[in-house]
Formats: sequence, structure tokens, C-alpha cells
Amino acid sequence: MSLDITVLGIDERYLAHTPDETLIDHSHLTREYLEKITTAKNLTPLIDDLLLRIDAVHVHLLKELFVNTIYLHDAGKTNPHFQAKKMNNPLFAQYKNQTHSSDHSFASSDHFIAYYLPKIATLHDRLSREKCKFILYAFSYHQAKHHGALGEFETYRKMESDPKAYWNYLTKFGIPPFEFYILNKLLFSLVVSCDYYATTEYMAALKTDDFGLFSKGDKEQLMLKFTQYSQKFKNPTGINQLRNEMFKEAEKNLLENLDKPIFYLEAPTGSGKTITSINLALTLLEHDPHLRKLFYVFPFNTLVEQTKNVFEDIFGDALKVEVINAITPITVEEKSQEEEESLYQKSYMNRLFFHSPAIITTHVALFNILFGTSKEDNFPLWQLSNSVIILDEIQSYNNQLWWYMVEFFEKYATLLNMKIIIMSATLPKLDFFVDTKNNFVDLIPPQRRNDFFENTLFKNRVAIDFSLLNETMSFERLGEILACQSKAKKILFEFIKKQSAREFYNRIKEDFDNVYELSGDDNKAYRQYVINESKKDHPLILVATQVIEAGVDIDMDIGFKDISTLDGEEQFMGRINRSCLREGKVYFFNMDDVAKIYTNDHRLGLDLKDKKYQTILQNKNFGDYYHEVLAQIKKSGDKYQNGTMTNHENFSALLTKLNYKAISKTMTLINSQNFTLYFPFQIDVSIYEGVKEFVALEEVFLTKGHLDGQKVWDTFKDLTTIQGYAKKQIYASKINALMQFFTFNLVKFNDKQTLPYYSYAYGGYYFIANYEDFICEGKFDRAAYLAKKEELFL
Repeated sequence: MSLDITVLGIDERYLAHTPDETLIDHSHLTREYLEKITTAKNLTPLIDDLLLRIDAVHVHLLKELFVNTIYLHDAGKTNPHFQAKKMNNPLFAQYKNQTHSSDHSFASSDHFIAYYLPKIATLHDRLSREKCKFILYAFSYHQAKHHGALGEFETYRKMESDPKAYWNYLTKFGIPPFEFYILNKLLFSLVVSCDYYATTEYMAALKTDDFGLFSKGDKEQLMLKFTQYSQKFKNPTGINQLRNEMFKEAEKNLLENLDKPIFYLEAPTGSGKTITSINLALTLLEHDPHLRKLFYVFPFNTLVEQTKNVFEDIFGDALKVEVINAITPITVEEKSQEEEESLYQKSYMNRLFFHSPAIITTHVALFNILFGTSKEDNFPLWQLSNSVIILDEIQSYNNQLWWYMVEFFEKYATLLNMKIIIMSATLPKLDFFVDTKNNFVDLIPPQRRNDFFENTLFKNRVAIDFSLLNETMSFERLGEILACQSKAKKILFEFIKKQSAREFYNRIKEDFDNVYELSGDDNKAYRQYVINESKKDHPLILVATQVIEAGVDIDMDIGFKDISTLDGEEQFMGRINRSCLREGKVYFFNMDDVAKIYTNDHRLGLDLKDKKYQTILQNKNFGDYYHEVLAQIKKSGDKYQNGTMTNHENFSALLTKLNYKAISKTMTLINSQNFTLYFPFQIDVSIYEGVKEFVALEEVFLTKGHLDGQKVWDTFKDLTTIQGYAKKQIYASKINALMQFFTFNLVKFNDKQTLPYYSYAYGGYYFIANYEDFICEGKFDRAAYLAKKEELFL
């Protein structure tokens, strides 16, 4: 398998990086990093198994192709024009002023193909030759794209062959499409990762040996800490006893199915899913020495922050947890003997490659890794292998993707030894769509489910009143109902439209004490402020949107909700009487048209206007509800889109053609585009407790004790003056964490749409200097902004 690189005409004359790294040295170093990664992550048996599934007869040749795709990724740097123009190599000075291309990526694939085609030509039968040639081209594509992004394989080298030629398709060769897609994604991830590590070692004198994995000792220390933490619940009573039973039931069923890849943890609201899931994760890590990484994946940043706090409470300094999302600053390594620039580079690489044994991140980040096409998307893909992955609130994903999503989850988990735990109080059993149902395990099996969900401590935690669904609802009527409530209660209203929440809030805020509004427009500081207020021992009224359905740690007495989807109703009920220490009650009403909010959602029509779904909600029989939803998704997927192929078949065709770009677009969780507005107002940080971004704020951002949006903006603009890419990215992540408090999004419906008003655009933001008419007490008045008469065209 080891290849003498000189047979490709590569010798000491060729440079890979300036001033003096030879192409031979860089190629060797890249291969060394491949060996480091495959050893640390135990990838070799996973890669070998994938290759066997592709072609068991020629597996040794395929393994050679796989490894040397990485080793020879820069073979095209022998291009004399690259040497002359990019490397300033004096040995090739005569090419300096010629007009030929200095490209090396595509040229690398040329060299790779030219070297292996003669070897493939010696294979005995034509089908084998064609199949291996197809695989050669598929692998070489990653060399051609290793400084760009994956696109449409079908258009690769289109000029060399009829686009319908045999090597464009998998079906002729009996290559399983999911396996081949995952193999190629893994290969691209390793190409760009090994290249980056090797380049950084030379350019920044920064060697990487620690990829952020649990050792055996780490696992033992975590289990010890968790056991010590659990002692607090040694003799549970009441609801804690029920939580403990569920904890043990889930653990028992996990231990009986350790060989399975995907587990469901369906547990009632308030049952302690987070603690149970941590125990399950530790159990998996303990029983499989190859599992050396933990991912917690959430739909909302609020859940990310809360879970990190739980980890810190349990494990303290024994566990290094890294939060990776768009608003959390990159953690800078503690100063050591390293140069400052190396320190920034190391910290930046830790973020790029997920160099932490425990990662808390978002669904969007996970989907970018699994389906994204850029180098940055694919850098950490190999880190997902041999890992435990906890997916929370999976029902919040776009349900049009559920069928495709579960097929990918099942294949990724099986092929890369991922152990996936899917958890929620309202959990769709997505194995409905797959044939290999034995790969999915209910940790709370059907015969035990009712013992928990129908236990009065959970089932009767909140009383439900549907009577308001029998009348036409208006703001006036809601005001009358509110006036009749006890003045000593904490009351929550949820509307499905921001405009409705704002109008009701404006109507009642002068007539009642302690009235607050919370929507997706409110920043995390104000959200934390409201949470803190809700925990105080006084009555309170909170008017909110769906933002409170999950991830907001509030505990109210009474709730009023405009109906939407059944899982949304249950999530809302989870905000009422969370502590189970008093009586809770929820009233449902019908005001706004849910179809205008949940466009093309397969849950539409299955709502509380029908007594059938009222009964399902009361009895927590969400399996019956989701069976109908899943059947509708299946029916939609089985519809013929173009007369000859169904919607699902059309998606499957993208796999067979290795259309990475279209797959990525299809599997994007959030498709909407936004205008991001920036308002440079000031925030009195003294009134906000529990907001980590406001702790020890640098003076450069403050004006008379207020966080000054103008100063934050000026610092953002000054990022261009920072030398060094890694340092700039780290400072940008810090500024982004502060900029979130001053930004608001407007949906961009089309490219011709313009904003009513802004001062100027910069760095992806629309800066609005004269913000006074649009910001009141830190809240964005959308109506006032959209009513602005001035029209400026972008």
C-alpha cells in the first residue's frame, strides 16, 4: 500500500509551502497525520468495512486508492506554473510570466488518475475495470476540491466523457449509495483535515497529537463524579422515586442492547431526561473502549447553555466541555510557553476540529457536518465516528426531512460506530421509514411506558381545559379571562404570532403588575432577566411566542395557549407546574391561523380542534399522533413528482449521482434567509444577573456602566486591522457574542426585497444609526420599522 512518491515524478525540487517545505515532506507529513487520526479514532476497521461493502473482491486496491487519495492530494503542485507563481521557486523562474494556470488541486487529480488507470486496466473483467475506474474518479474528486467545496460529481471532468457515461452512476456496479456517500464524505474530511494539520505544523510550528478524546482514566473519573453526584438522590420519594425508576429502566435496557446503534429515550416532561441521558452516555463510554467522544446536540442555544451548567455542576473540572455554536466565543488555551500566534492558532484549531472530549452544539452544526460541502463543514466529520451522540427535541426538525434524516442516521451510526440517543417527551419513532427496525431500541419499552406517562405525578401534573376552543377568541375576551384569574398566580400566555403577542402585551401591561413579553426578538440577557423575575416569590404575567416551548427554565401556575401542533402543546405544558409542587392548569384557545405559521408542515390538521387529539394529549399517547404524521410524510414521499419518480426516489437519485451540493441543500434545517439589522443602543448591564457575557466586561465596550452597542460595532469594524487569521477569528467570535444583543433578523423572502431603512451595510449587517424610533427598552418594534416610509434600494 505504501507508495514511492517519486514514481510520480515528485522530487526535492518541488515545494509545497514557502519558504522551504518540499512537496515530499508535506506529503509524508500528511500521511503521518492520517495514521495519527486513524489510530486515535480507531478508524481502520470502519474504513475497511466500508470498502468491503463497496467491493469485497478488490478491497485491497480500494484501500490503496483511499489512502493515496490523501497522500497524493497535492501531487499537482509539480505544475511548474504553480512553483513559479505561488512558491516563487527559482528553479522554475522561466514559467513566472507565462499565462498558464497555476492550479494544483485539479492537477493533483490528473496525476492520481494517470497513475492508477494503468493498474486498473490490468484487472481481468471489464465490469471490475469500469467499477474501479468509477471509484478512482470519485476519490480523485476530493483532491480536485480540497481547496474548495464539494459540488456535483456528475459534472466533474464532464468534457472528458459523455455526462451519462458509466462512471457517473452507482447502480450499474451494485454499489450501495448510502455507504458510498458516507465513505466519500469521510475521505474528503480526512483529505482536508490531514492537509490542514500538516500545513499548520510546518507554517505555525504547531504539532497536533491531542484530538480531544477520552482516555480510560477520564471515563473512570467521570463515572466516579457522576456516582458521587447521584448520592444526593439516594432515598428518593414522590416524583423523585419515579424519576429514579425511569433512570434505572433506561439503563437496564441499554445494557441489554449495547450492540445496537440508535436508542429512543421517550420520557415525560419533568422526568429528568438530562440526568438520565448523561448516565446512558457514561454507560456507553464505559462499555466500549473505542467510544471516546461525547456530543450533545440541541435545537436551541438556551438548551445548550443550560446543559453546560448541568455538566459543570456534576463534573466540575473533571470534564472539559466545549460549546460550539454561532454565539459562543472560541476558548483560548491558557498561556504556556507557546508564542502568542501559536496559542491563537491552537485555540482556533480546537474549534475547527472539535478538539474536546465533550461537545455541546446545535442541530444546525451537526447537519452541517453530516451533509455540508465546505472544508469547514467537513473538518470534524471523522470526529463523529466512535462517539456517543445525544439528540434532544428531534421533533423540532423540519418534518419534511424526517424520512431522509433517519435513513442517514441509521447508516452513519452503523457504519461509523456512532451510538445515537434520541430523546424527547414527544418523540416520533422514525424507524417507521426504515426496514432495519432492530437497529432502534426503546429504552422505555412499550410495556413500561404507561407506568410512567400515565402515572398521576406526571399525567395530572397539569389539568387541561379545552372549553375556550368552543368560542371565537379575541384580545378583548382574553383580557376578560385574565381579569378573572387569581392575582397571586404566575400566568403564561403563548401566541403563535409575534404580532399577536405584542398586541396583547401592549393591551394589558398598564392594567396589571409585573407583565413581561418574550419572543424570538428578545436577546438572551432580557430572556434571562425574565426567567430570574419568574423565579421570584411574586405574581407575574408573561406573554410569549413559541420561544418558551423548550429551553426556557420557567415554572408557571396557569397557561393560556393558542393551539398549533400537538407536540407544541405538550412542550408548552412543560412550562406549567414543572416542580410538581402545586396545581397547574392550561387553557387552549384558537386565534391565529396555524397554517400561515407552519407552512407545508405534515402536522397541520391534527390538532386540538378535534376531540381525538384532545384525548391523545390528555393520555400522552403521542405514538398514535406521530403514526399519523409519519404516514402523511410517507404518503408525500411516495408521490410522483415528475411522472416517473417519487419525491423519495428523486432524493435517492441525488445519492446515486453523488450530488453533494443538492443533498446539502435538501438536508438544510433552516432554509430561510435573513436581513440582520444592527441597532447601536445601550444596555444597563447592572440589572441582568446570570448573563456570562456581562461578567468582567472590558472597559472598551462600556459607557457609564452600560454595554454600548456603538463601541461594540466599532470594535467589530476594527477586526480588519488584526494580523493573523486565527487571531482574527478568535476576536471575531468574542465580538459576535456581544453583537447578538444588538441584532434582530427580518426574513428575506426574495433577492429583490429591500429594507425600509438603514444607514449602511457592512460585514453582513445593516447598521441603523438612528434607532430611537425602533428600539424601546431594548425591544425591537417591528411594526414601526416596517412602517418606515423611506425606501432605500440595496
